[in-house]
Amino acid sequence: MNRIILIGNGFDLAHGLKTGYKDFIDSYWSNILSVRDSYLERLESFDASILKPYEDDFIRFQIEETNSPAANKPDMSFKSPSSYSKLCPSINELNNNKNPQFSVGLKFKNKFFEDISIQCSLTNWVDIENEYYEALKKLLIMDDAKERSNSVKKLNEEFCAVKKLLEKYLTEVSKSVIEAKESIIDVFKSKISLDNIAVTKRDLFRESVVESALSHQPVSTHPQTYYPHMLETVKEIERKKIRQSMGTDFMPDKILLLNFNYTNTAERLYTKEGYYEIINIHGELNNKNNPIIFGYGDELDDDYKTIEKLQDNDFLENIKSINYHKTRNYRRLLDFIHSGLYQVFVMGHSCGNSDRTLLNTLFEHDNCVSVKVFYHQIEAGKDDYSNIIRNISRNFNDKARMRDTVVNWEDCSPLVPLTEKLVMA
Repeated sequence: MNRIILIGNGFDLAHGLKTGYKDFIDSYWSNILSVRDSYLERLESFDASILKPYEDDFIRFQIEETNSPAANKPDMSFKSPSSYSKLCPSINELNNNKNPQFSVGLKFKNKFFEDISIQCSLTNWVDIENEYYEALKKLLIMDDAKERSNSVKKLNEEFCAVKKLLEKYLTEVSKSVIEAKESIIDVFKSKISLDNIAVTKRDLFRESVVESALSHQPVSTHPQTYYPHMLETVKEIERKKIRQSMGTDFMPDKILLLNFNYTNTAERLYTKEGYYEIINIHGELNNKNNPIIFGYGDELDDDYKTIEKLQDNDFLENIKSINYHKTRNYRRLLDFIHSGLYQVFVMGHSCGNSDRTLLNTLFEHDNCVSVKVFYHQIEAGKDDYSNIIRNISRNFNDKARMRDTVVNWEDCSPLVPLTEKLVMA
């Protein structure tokens, strides 16, 4: 019996790393706020015409003549005080109260980055990979094939620029000093409980335990050398003895750390003791041999079939299942799940549709006997277990199997309990 520990971004967040998409976008706009502040100072004391524009791959921030076609951001009804939501109204305020001959203009050079910035500020959350797929699907309605082709190429270029900026950001964030959590250490060392195994798989599980125990017995205990014709009878007697002495908790034979993050937090903090096979399924930061995979992975979506029928390979450029072929990681995963029964621990992964193809393969495999969630405890009496389960359900075509395989809330636990957070603080 094996175990797969599925690591998602919530795992990094639980260790205090600001690796969320919102953190990434806020970090960018925080830097732009500094640029705005320098403009504020110079507008009052210098000739605005000599101020050089700020420009990068995403925006152009500049002083413009008042009568020029400005690209000033209007006031917007933002949900949260993000860095971008602070910038937009402040530009309007600046232009209304400062030098009447000039105005501050903010122009986007990357439309996709503009969209995710607005979305993040409006809802206080954004899934960049999902937003990319939604933008990709919008192009399907375009009738002009040439225009559609140019549009998807442009979208991919903009998405690639965001990916590069994200990798740069995460490289810096991953340098932060972090400490292991006692609760997670305990989970990594925990046994497999029979109560957590799917009811329809328990007999199969018991037999796998018996066969594993039988295979580890010394050869000297088998009298087959002397009585070859009695071998099967002897083995059955031994099986019976093992069954009778069998408990309810078992150590896994092999443990696979399936890391969906680009960082190596789990490997760095929790794999020093014991053997773990590690697969960084979505790549690693700044590793040419295992480049990051950033995109969408839901081949079960109805629109995906339409995308494939277009016969336009640019639409498939950032589809995860296509990019899995760049390394042996996915094949290594298949080798592991085919090697025997396994339990899945979900630690910090939302199990959303952006990884649906892979998760469906993992959850609905005949060897998967259990999926156990370690949820985020928001406050006393409130957690995200239910949301994760809803996401998990979308990765199952067989809902009856899902209800049997997924461990219920009362047998699950927080990734990091609130009490531990208080102690660590």
